[in-house]
Amino acid sequence: MAYVGPTGERSGWRDDEALPIEGSVDLDMPVEELWAIFSRVRGWPRWNPCFWIAGVRGASLAEGSTLLWAFQPIKPQYPYKLPALATLVEVVPARRVTWEVTLLPGFHARHSYWMEPLGESRSRFGSWEVAQGPLYGVLRPFWLAHFRFVRDASLEGASRLPSARRRG
Repeated sequence: MAYVGPTGERSGWRDDEALPIEGSVDLDMPVEELWAIFSRVRGWPRWNPCFWIAGVRGASLAEGSTLLWAFQPIKPQYPYKLPALATLVEVVPARRVTWEVTLLPGFHARHSYWMEPLGESRSRFGSWEVAQGPLYGVLRPFWLAHFRFVRDASLEGASRLPSARRRG
């Protein structure tokens, strides 16, 4: 089965009933303001609790750039930070950022954060992720838990942005 991503593309991701891992949250803030916060990659750990550190080579989001980050562990008692490097494959300001991660030839993941306007003062923020490959298959329970953690933490963090904006 091919999966349809947030941009409507059909891709050859492996047939896995648990994928994609996706969700969204509606926010009381305009999409332009959401993008202004989101586009500052170094600031992701301030609002998104799944990230420990984050950055992008070249200092701004652009297709072909390298995204570098380390995730917090999926549970606080786990003693690890999970580093990652990704290639930005799609950047549409105030709409979508998609990247791909490849670990050896056995793991390939594609993740999108997306946003859409819901009128002038509201927006929707979403997370979408799929993976494939033998290394994914062997470690599938971990990766599914990790993808759910990223989705849940990202949506939780985004949901707090409107009230943080009012306080600060």
